[in-house]
Amino acid sequence: MKKLLLLLVLGLLLGSCSVPPSYEGPIDNTGPIIVTPPPSNGGTITTQSLVGQTWKIFYYRVGPMGQVMTTNDTLVFLTSSTYKFNGYQSTYHLTPTGSGYNLSLYETTWGNLSGSILSNNIVNGTILGTKFVDISTGSSNTTEYYLWMNKI
Repeated sequence: MKKLLLLLVLGLLLGSCSVPPSYEGPIDNTGPIIVTPPPSNGGTITTQSLVGQTWKIFYYRVGPMGQVMTTNDTLVFLTSSTYKFNGYQSTYHLTPTGSGYNLSLYETTWGNLSGSILSNNIVNGTILGTKFVDISTGSSNTTEYYLWMNKI
């Protein structure tokens, strides 16, 4: 009886083991990774423009802790690269970035300023307390200027 029980247990142990099936051919994971973009749904990416818009700078602050000062500066955007700052024509750049836009304004009261704005700032016509820095060539001015602007 012991022999029969031993044979039965041994048979169950050996019978429960299985070898996974072998697949034909080598596994080739050294080829290029091909990414197929999803089919287009006809959507387009729109970049914002300031052309034809007039904006007013109504407040500014020098430095992160300075006093907020009132001003009444007018910016009229004539083309994709020229604008008037209080009637004086100069250049500007509105450059798309990963998270919005970089707006560089040249020949302002505070120098050549550059700051990051969002698409919503342009669409809604408000830039509230956004940091701009002087990017004048050769300038060691690291002063931060905070501007409050509205589209009119």
